[in-house]
Amino acid sequence: MIVIIGASASGKTEIAKVLQSKYNFHKCITTTTRQERVNEVNGQDYHFVSKKVFETLISNNQLVEHAIYNDNYYGLNKADLRPNGLVIMEPNGANQLIKLLKDNVFVVFVNIDKVLRKARMLNRGDKKLAINERLAHDDEIFKKSNLLKVDLEIMNNEQTIDMLAKSINDAYSLKNGSQQ
Repeated sequence: MIVIIGASASGKTEIAKVLQSKYNFHKCITTTTRQERVNEVNGQDYHFVSKKVFETLISNNQLVEHAIYNDNYYGLNKADLRPNGLVIMEPNGANQLIKLLKDNVFVVFVNIDKVLRKARMLNRGDKKLAINERLAHDDEIFKKSNLLKVDLEIMNNEQTIDMLAKSINDAYSLKNGSQQ
């Protein structure tokens, strides 16, 4: 299982898309109570559900992990785990997954310049007040020290995606004794 962690607008989703299209990783779609953004597709980007539905998933023990981030629930449904899986998470959720799957988790920490993150959020239409709150909040949440482990830290830019895929493939090859 590949876990990608990074602050808001760090490029996690774009990295995941490249890893899916070029390197045959399969996205484990997470579930959230946040509002769907323009160009997002329910069941493809996230499973968008109500708070009541999410709480039912929790009470029925259907989630591998769950967390609250920016006043919304996020979680990974057991039914959405996939072979050669790739998931985007926040640190608390990643730590829960690491505890559960132990050495079967490869954690990628995505770093990016704060100014670029702010520009990306403005570009996608986020509200200015929400952006400033999120940037301040993310400074505390998305620290490497908040994670039980980090297998690879990258600065998000075009050159890093191929390096990331190679590092993941190398880690899987060493562990499984075969190529992905």
